[in-house]
Amino acid sequence: MPDRRQRIQLLHEISLAISPGETLAATAETALDAYLGKLNCTVGGVFRQREDGGYEQIIARPAAAVDDPVYAAARTRLAERADGDAAGESFPIVGEGGDDGHYYLFELPDFGALVLGTHGEPFSESIIDELGPLNEKLATACTAKAAESTLRNERRRFEALFTTIQEPMATVSVTDGTATITRRNEAFETTFGDATAMTEGSRLEPTIPAAPSDAATAAEIDTQLADGQPVTTESSRQTVGGTGDFLLRAVPVTTATGREWFFLYVDITDEKRRRRTLASLYEDAQAVLTSEDRQTACERTVETAMAVIDASVAEVHLYDRATDTLTPAATTAEEPVFTAPSEEAATPLWEVYGGSFRRFDALSAADVSIAHSGMAIESVLLYPLGDHGVLILGDEQAAAFDETDGQLGGLLTTLGTIALTRAQRIQSLEAVQAITQEAVTADTRSAMIDAVLDRLPTALNFPITGLWEYNAVADQLEPIGMTEPAVELFPTLPTFGRTDGIAWEAFKRGDTELVSDVASRPDAYNEDSVIRSEVIAPIDEFGVLMAGAVRPQNLTDTDRSIVETLTSNLATAIELVDNREELQLLEAVFDRVLRHNLRNDLTVIKGYANAVAEDCEASPHTAEIIDHCENLERTATNARTMREVVQTREQRRAVDITTAIKDAIDLAPDPPATVTVTTDIATTRAVIAHPKLPVAIAQLIENSVEHGVDADGEIRVTAVDDGDDVVIAVIDDGPGIPPNELAVIDQHGESELEHGSGVGLWLIDRIVDYSDGVLSFDTDGGTTARITLRAAEEG
Repeated sequence: MPDRRQRIQLLHEISLAISPGETLAATAETALDAYLGKLNCTVGGVFRQREDGGYEQIIARPAAAVDDPVYAAARTRLAERADGDAAGESFPIVGEGGDDGHYYLFELPDFGALVLGTHGEPFSESIIDELGPLNEKLATACTAKAAESTLRNERRRFEALFTTIQEPMATVSVTDGTATITRRNEAFETTFGDATAMTEGSRLEPTIPAAPSDAATAAEIDTQLADGQPVTTESSRQTVGGTGDFLLRAVPVTTATGREWFFLYVDITDEKRRRRTLASLYEDAQAVLTSEDRQTACERTVETAMAVIDASVAEVHLYDRATDTLTPAATTAEEPVFTAPSEEAATPLWEVYGGSFRRFDALSAADVSIAHSGMAIESVLLYPLGDHGVLILGDEQAAAFDETDGQLGGLLTTLGTIALTRAQRIQSLEAVQAITQEAVTADTRSAMIDAVLDRLPTALNFPITGLWEYNAVADQLEPIGMTEPAVELFPTLPTFGRTDGIAWEAFKRGDTELVSDVASRPDAYNEDSVIRSEVIAPIDEFGVLMAGAVRPQNLTDTDRSIVETLTSNLATAIELVDNREELQLLEAVFDRVLRHNLRNDLTVIKGYANAVAEDCEASPHTAEIIDHCENLERTATNARTMREVVQTREQRRAVDITTAIKDAIDLAPDPPATVTVTTDIATTRAVIAHPKLPVAIAQLIENSVEHGVDADGEIRVTAVDDGDDVVIAVIDDGPGIPPNELAVIDQHGESELEHGSGVGLWLIDRIVDYSDGVLSFDTDGGTTARITLRAAEEG
């Protein structure tokens, strides 16, 4: 171990080796070599502390030190300290690694750490203590070199800024109270000229003449910068081409040579013009967006276009579904300037309507024609207004529209589209309300359908529309009417059954279907149809309404919403009209029942009563009087039942078959003693039916008693499963119900209710119909009456 004199000599030699080199790495390397050589160390390294507290290696000796176990242990210990795993541990740190290895971690104040390692005799405590001043000197040298490198890199970045940045930029420094421009880039000279080579006295900002209104602002900028505060402000400055608007960004920066001020001028002349235009557009937009109808929206759109864009003419053309044309709706000229021929290839207006923006800077040189009268248009901007139409801006000068005009036109197009959609919705809802009012006041369902189809082409812009009604017996959608334009396209409309295209599936799901492109749908009924887009809307259980267009994507979500509102109202209207027809029929039925049946029965009663009065003795006519009185009572009961059935026509529920048949037998009049009533119920399922189902079965039993059996006859009531249905049958072996009384089943008229059995058949027919069932009669070899009903879901 060296004595004190030797230690001082060694430390002195290490001190001589510590000095700034060409680079930070060179500085650290020279000093580290001295440490290793004079202190007999085998490994070592210099580390710089990062902002996150970790350490990065600057230099290590020897180059393969990373593979040395002592060096590895030292690095691990240093990392643990940085991660906080060795909380409270202070430098210097001593540890062991490998075989007989020792490492030492020394702090390099305000820079990092020094690592030294030996594989022999360890350092004495005196050596460890005496290395402190040398480590501080090494830290100072490394810190100075790192700062110098940082300043050099910053200077290089500043120089790169001046050569690459596109906006005017300059730096100013102050010497003896005089401000001088030290740098300026080419954009600065081009924008402001040579007159800005100097500043005026102590003024910091370069001598760019300010607009009169900005003179006070210029003084405030200087004061703020002199106080060391950055500045970001808008200002007007004189340029070689006139007055311009700039966003000034200025900041004081302390460099190695002193303080400098950096000035960056971002030209916002066009931006400020755009802001002023947008402010005007905002005011006018309120009027556009609050348009109450489409025509007003078109007129306000073209007026606003002329207010914010320097153009010769502005026009809106709207698409007409009925004629498949783009028709002028509003223009700022005396008459429309532009036209869209029916042949799409002859004009770009159709391409724009399809969703593409088009621009022409020299229309006369283009191989297209869209202007036809009034003006010699050269510049044109064409914008799609959604599915409504197109907006056209034109000017007589070539290349009259710049990028800002294009952007403003696009923004105005968005406003116009929103306004047209809103106005369309308002007008459509008003039209739906008017159509609904007309529908609910119709006398009959057919009159209601005719009125609706007559209004749809003009009121709601659905020229190609048809209605289909669901036929439960045939299980298909059958056409019942269409608009006149639809008639021209389709002399006959198809019938849709199960698996027959989109219409059937939409009806069964009960959901409105919007088909943007019929040809792209593999489930389309006819992929070659002239109809390319359509909306299919179910009308509850009645059927469907289908509105179509000859162009794909022409019907939109807005149309879908309108159709859904319409069909919802139509479902209510159909119900009201049907109810009114049923009530009218009920009134006629009651009138017929009371006027015909009761009158005849009362006549007979009076006749027999007179006979009894003449004889003044007991007479067999007394029994006849009683029978007719009973008939009168039964007729009144049937009348009440008829009223109850009609009033509850919408009520359906799960009905137990066994219970319904038992209740029906109890309701039916007792058969003659020689006639038997038997039951054969081969199902346990319930059915979906009107709650008066037992009344219908009882009426069938009563008809069999009256018309169907003789002495020793039999009436059988059966119930069997038939797939998803249940069939209830009342069977007798008699002569059958007279055909004239069965007429009530087909004609539903009050004139057919000539007999009490006719009233019963009417009740049966109504109850089965209100149950969504099917009633049928077989009168060959007796009478078999069948009621087919849908089985209720189990569980």
